[in-house]
This record gives sequence, C-alpha cells and structure tokens, in this order.
Amino acid sequence: MAEPGVAHWLAQAQQFLAKADWSAAERCLLQALALAPGLPKLHHHLAVCRLARGQAQQALQAATEALRLGPPSAATQVLRGHALKALRQHEDADAAYVQALRWQPDHADALLSRADLAINVFGMPLQAIGWAHGLLNHPVHGVDAQLTTLMANVYDRNVSAQTLSDAVCRFSARHLQADLGLPPLGPPGPRRAGPQGGRPRVALISPLFCASPVYFLTIAGWRHVARGSDLVVFSRGHKNDWASQAFRELAHEWHDVQELPADLLARRIHAADIDVLYDLGGWMDPVALRALSVKPARQMFKWVGGQSLTTGLRCFDGWIGDEWQSPLSLQRLYSEPLVNIPGGYASYTPPAYMPSASMHRSPVPVVFSNPAKLSRAFLAWLAKVPGTKRLVHHQYRYERVRDRVLEGLGPGASVEFVCPQSHREALQILGRHDWMFDTFPYSSGLTAREAVAMGMRVRAVAGELFCERHSMHLSSGSAL
Repeated sequence: MAEPGVAHWLAQAQQFLAKADWSAAERCLLQALALAPGLPKLHHHLAVCRLARGQAQQALQAATEALRLGPPSAATQVLRGHALKALRQHEDADAAYVQALRWQPDHADALLSRADLAINVFGMPLQAIGWAHGLLNHPVHGVDAQLTTLMANVYDRNVSAQTLSDAVCRFSARHLQADLGLPPLGPPGPRRAGPQGGRPRVALISPLFCASPVYFLTIAGWRHVARGSDLVVFSRGHKNDWASQAFRELAHEWHDVQELPADLLARRIHAADIDVLYDLGGWMDPVALRALSVKPARQMFKWVGGQSLTTGLRCFDGWIGDEWQSPLSLQRLYSEPLVNIPGGYASYTPPAYMPSASMHRSPVPVVFSNPAKLSRAFLAWLAKVPGTKRLVHHQYRYERVRDRVLEGLGPGASVEFVCPQSHREALQILGRHDWMFDTFPYSSGLTAREAVAMGMRVRAVAGELFCERHSMHLSSGSAL
C-alpha cells in the first residue's frame, strides 16, 4: 500500500484546524512538510498552529518561510504580524499589517489588528474607531469591529455612560450569548472523595494569572478562599512569572485552556463540576465571556480583570464592587446584580520590590497611565495646568504615542516622557513624586492604589462607569 501523500496529510490537518485541535493539525502538517518542504500553504498553516499554542517565535519563523517561498500573501503577512505582536515587537507588527494592506487594502484582519494596536499599544482609541468603522457590517469581521468600537469608546467618547452600557448589552445579547445545550448542574452534590472531601470547588478564569491587577488586587482574597475551598484555575494566557507561581501554589487543579474556543471551553468548565466561578478576564477575553454565557458553573461572579464596564450578560449572579466603584444607584448601568463589599471591592498586595515612601518628592505632577486613557478632555485639562508635567509609561518609547500626546496638549506644552523598563522601575519613578494626576474618563485602578501605598496624593475626577471610578475613594482632591 502506498504511503499517504501531501494531499492526505493536508486534508487531515485542515480537519483538525477546523476543530481547533492545534497539536494534531501540527503533527499532520509536519508529515506533509517532510514530503513537500517548499509548499507555502503548509508553512502558513504551521504558523497558525504554533501561534495558537503560544509559540510565537516558531510561528514567526513559519510565516516568514511561507512568504519567502510563495507569492505575496496578505493573510500570511497578517499572521506574521500576529506573531510579532505576541513577541511584543509592536512597531514591526504594525509594519507587517501595513504591508498586508498594501497588497490587499480591504483586508479586514489587518485593519482590526492595527486598531487593536492603536488602542492597547499606541494609545489612539479614536484611530481604532476609524479603522473599524468600515467593517461594522462586515459578514465575517463585523462583530470584532463592533467590539473594537465599543471598547475604544470606553477610553474616549461622545456618548453618555448609559448609552454605552446599553450598546454593550445589545452587543452581548446578540453576539456573546451562546446556546450549547449543556445539562444543568443542579445543586451541589457530594464532593469527590479525597483528603479534603466536602470542600467547595471554586474556579478562577483569566488570561492574566501573572504580575497584573489580577494578582495585585485579588491574591489576598484567594489565599483566604483556598483555606476552605479547592481552587480550580482555568488559565487563558501564556505569560508565566513569579505571580503565576503564586497562583499555581494555591491551585488544587490547573487547566491550561488558552487554545480552546468558546464551546469547548464551556464544556471543560461544566465537566469540572464547579460550585462558584469568578471571571477575572472580562473584556480582555470575549471568548471566555461567550463560554460563560451558558453558565457552566452553579454560581458565577464578575470581579477584577477587564472590569471596565458591564459584560452585558445575564449569566452572572453578581458583579463584585463597592459603594464607590458601583453604588447601587448605578445598577441601571449593569446587567449583573451589584454585590458591594463593605470597605472596598479589592485589597492591594504590594510586590516584594515595592519601594519605601520617598522623603524627597518632586513637585512636578506625574501621570502614570496607559496612553489610551489620555482622552481629549483630559489632555485639554492637562494643557491648562501650569509648569512641567511628567508622563510615565513604557509605551512612550514609541514616537507616535508621544506625538499624539503633544498634539493634544498643544504648542508650548512642557512635558517630560519617562519610559520605565519594568514594573519595579515604574514604581521607583512614581514614588518620587508628590502628586499623581489621574486620567479621565478612564481612571487608574492598580496604579492609584500603588501611588497611595507609597504616600502619594492622587487627584481624580469620577464618572459613572466602573472604570471611571477606580480612584474615587483614594483621591486627595478633584482635578477640575
């Protein structure tokens, strides 16, 4: 019998690709590549598999090889851009998307990828809205374009909080509400046998089980919960650091589910027999939100992580906030029932490298925030503040980020840009100042708590959305 040929292995790989079974697809592709190493589509598909598995460098190599072997391909160039983005080579990633658009000006994935970089790296949410606008009714990418527009409006918008929240609820009902036909879990039954039998099973799901707000604002709570419950972690991210290890040490079970689409993720959670699940991803992970929409756990709550505004879903038993972040008078902005924790919805756990309070502080006010949060209104206000302003964030290393800020401040603005190379360095810089001016409408969450912990004073303006009230009770005065 003849050995299987390239066509056989490619067909097998495509079946596994359709099922998001990346490992099986990769094995078939490697078999095909052994027979036809010069076939560009095999390298393209291999890049897809490796990127999905978090192997960004190998994905970049495969996509680059596909482009070297074949004719110009916008799809492969976009894939190369995705790998560069995963490697945090953002300028090169954007250049890859630009090249793809030269080859195919209407390439939706390239436009949306540029929009994502504009929001999350280059601090230009209005530019993101512009790139997504022409795709709002696209038959394949329209949903992503609508979500991009909604998230960009959280940073800088011309509509009311109520209008934006209503739009999010409509989007979620239309696009995130899945129907998988999972059987109801019913009330908690007898726990599985073991030395800790009878303990509740509490699940956490997030792409940020690392040194992020998810760690700094929740780890103290999980250390408490782990004393009487079995923590089951569903990790949706690939980053692994000292904070990840802290979560692993608390976990009774750890599930790496980065590659799973929404339907398979929902089934995995459902099979884990979870009593209470806490979503720590929110709008950072719409795929997980879609999986949670079918309520695969007995109870579910939204807490820290992508908690900028309501998920718009009805599956959650509660939205964990407090009287400052989400007063009951603002329930109209949430699809989730508000559950307010007395004294504060989160507790801050400083890192071991937290600097001590500085005795000699600079009178120059500091703004330490993702540049996307520097809205038109905030920059207009900041321009009126006399004297020099110091803006701190690693994203200011990009010229286009600095240019956007300088344009918003107007001619003659006295600004110093500081680009820390690490969280430790950023805290050291932040702690040398007396005042931190918080951004609006999207305010600082973790950063404001870090500033207060180092003895700084924070000036803030509170809006209505959850993300507009982060530093409300930490503020030493209004910025207006």
